Amino acid sequence: MAQVSIATWLIVPALVISAVGILIWKKLHPSYVKVGTISRLFFHPVKSLKAIEVKSGKCTKIGLEVNGVLERSFLLVDKKGCKLYVNEVPTMILLTPRIDRKTLVISTPSGEELKVKIKHEISAEDKIIDICIEGKVISAVDCGDEAANFLQSFLKVSYVRLVRYFPPSPEVAFPDFAPYHILSQASIDDVNSKLDGEQISVLNFRPNIVAENCTAFAEDTWKCIKFPEGVELNNFIMTTRCVYTTNNPSTGVITLKEPINTLRKYRIPNDQTIFKKCERYKPCVGIYCGCIKLGKISVGDDIYAQVGDRPEMIVK
Repeated sequence: MAQVSIATWLIVPALVISAVGILIWKKLHPSYVKVGTISRLFFHPVKSLKAIEVKSGKCTKIGLEVNGVLERSFLLVDKKGCKLYVNEVPTMILLTPRIDRKTLVISTPSGEELKVKIKHEISAEDKIIDICIEGKVISAVDCGDEAANFLQSFLKVSYVRLVRYFPPSPEVAFPDFAPYHILSQASIDDVNSKLDGEQISVLNFRPNIVAENCTAFAEDTWKCIKFPEGVELNNFIMTTRCVYTTNNPSTGVITLKEPINTLRKYRIPNDQTIFKKCERYKPCVGIYCGCIKLGKISVGDDIYAQVGDRPEMIVK
């Protein structure tokens, strides 16, 4: 009897320690679970212009690559070398880019076209200019007077230049913060359910990856994300939203009202650590991500993630 008691006294603590150890290990090494499916993929070769919907793309450290062209590798800048802002020139969204072999083609709604040769390296005759993007000065290649005149005529601005990014300058091309942006369709549906007037679409938010088969704002909780062909992304930060979301992608008319007014009522994080990372008291929809492992992603791919806690929001 004494032997049984001693054995029990030894085994029970061992089991407890083992269980605690397993819990700690699981917390430090969270498993991946299926969280959704890629329903749509968007590629933006020219920042602030219309997106190109694609079936697949290559994930690089700098951003999505389609037909040898990087995400947001072209940019429109003003006389000071700063990017043209959507709230100042909302009609940029009406220009439609496409990649035709080794040519970037930009079309107006009336069918006029600008063709820019896509180069894969800087040549001696290229004009290099300094531009400012998100407070950083980097070098870019000026795409020439023909491109400038075409854009100036359509946008009705006194000065504009189209410039091209070439690696390896910064770690991203011309995105605002990170090379990838993930958003769920359920999140858009949730926002639309709270709007009284005109509905919005994912195009108002300009994501790369649209997820389905998940709940609204589930992407907030995805910490590390995997795809079937080996691509891994990590969640940098929730995506803050501004008046750019009020620009109608079909008309190029910016209202400065919805959906941003509605988002301010229930999508501002109530977390000081998030405040330190992003712009305080701005609503968030979607997540910004970086690329850990390169590879291909396609529409229909399952999405796996290490899931964390859902951030608390300020409800007004």
